[in-house]
Amino acid sequence: MINWGINALNHDASIAVFDSLDLIDHKLSSEFSGIRGDFYLDKRLIEHCKQYGEPGMIFWYERPWLKKSRQLWAGQYKSAFDIEDVPKRYLKKQNLTASIIYTSHHHSHAAAGYYTSPFENAAVVVLDAIGEWETCTIWHGKGDNLTKVWSRNYPTSIGLFYSAFTDLIGYTPVKEENLLQKLSIKGDPDMYYHDVSNYFDNTLNLKYNLHKGVTNWPYNFEMKEQDKADIAAAVQRVFEEQVDKIMILAQTITGSRNLVYMGGCAYNTLYNDFLVKKWNKIWSIKYPGDAGSAIGTVLAHTKQKITYDYPVNHITIKL
Repeated sequence: MINWGINALNHDASIAVFDSLDLIDHKLSSEFSGIRGDFYLDKRLIEHCKQYGEPGMIFWYERPWLKKSRQLWAGQYKSAFDIEDVPKRYLKKQNLTASIIYTSHHHSHAAAGYYTSPFENAAVVVLDAIGEWETCTIWHGKGDNLTKVWSRNYPTSIGLFYSAFTDLIGYTPVKEENLLQKLSIKGDPDMYYHDVSNYFDNTLNLKYNLHKGVTNWPYNFEMKEQDKADIAAAVQRVFEEQVDKIMILAQTITGSRNLVYMGGCAYNTLYNDFLVKKWNKIWSIKYPGDAGSAIGTVLAHTKQKITYDYPVNHITIKL
């Protein structure tokens, strides 16, 4: 039977096509539309996937009503009450009427990593801006089972922290975090370390909700390029310190020295260069962020290891 895993109405819309338990294709909308990070399913992507047959079942990468509860709590009323982004309604407009099975956002991330990995025992760390409510989770993968053992919820989020400071120094949040990372190399982290680190009071415990950006930065001046670089360097250092604490916690809870690392934060290549020194073996996939969730939402239900043949190029894998 042909089944589809779908991530859409979100960063990097994508479809993963499964024939029984085998992943036979995985494509992003951006490959057809040319729109970077395309939120929507391009019609050409849908037609491409239909060459394998109509889907008997569609697996969706998150739980939409749980997400809307968070949007309502956060005061995002326009999004919370928008019924056009209800998956069943959206997919029907794309002439996709198969039954839908929903998977929580972080479970999709974790499953995409663990069930494609060569490990039978691993710590699985998922770090991103936000799922429905969860922003950081630790899972223990053992055999065919994947169990969540620790989590942090919105508004505490290392991903939102990084995006908020991306915005502060003049880049586009949830799009140009890589530019902050690149700029951090030119900065002195000591210049603003105290100010930036003060936004946390514990392991991944933010003092402030940064969803709408950094609104209480203590300095009111026109930033020069070196100021931006120094702030970026401090943000990168604090990011690494916080993620380090999570990685240590993951080792302690699971007792495993094998790591599966997923979520948008796994794209931070500067930190990944140091990460390989802390684990015996590490695994991730080509798209550890939302695009990869199209694969994970299916695997979360089949609980079957698969052969993953797509190039892995964003993190140094140590196997």
